[in-house]
Amino acid sequence: MNNKPEWAKWEDQLAKDFGGDVQSGSGNVWNKKGDVKAGNKFLIEGKYTSKKSFSLTLKLWDKIYGEALDNFRLPMMGIKIQDAELVVLDKEDLISLLKNQCDKSH
Repeated sequence: MNNKPEWAKWEDQLAKDFGGDVQSGSGNVWNKKGDVKAGNKFLIEGKYTSKKSFSLTLKLWDKIYGEALDNFRLPMMGIKIQDAELVVLDKEDLISLLKNQCDKSH
C-alpha cells in the first residue's frame, strides 16, 4: 500500500514522465534545488493543488530560473491544478529546444 500524499505521487509521476529523478528533501535541504532533475536538461519545480487555481509569480519563476541555471539546466515548472497537468517553460528555451529538434530531424 502506498501511503504517500497525492502531491508526492504526482512528483514521482512527473519524474517518470520526463525521465528524471525526484530530489528528496528539495523543499528543505539547501543543496537539493528543484523537485525533479530530468536527465541533464531540466530542473523541474512541481506545484500540486486540488484548488481551482495556482498563482505563478515572477518571484517564484526567478527563484526556479536561478536554481536551474546554477545547476546548468533549463528551468521548468510542472503544475497540477485538479485534473489539469501543465508545464511552463521560458519562451526562448522552448524556441531553442524546438529549433534543435527540427535541426536533428533534417
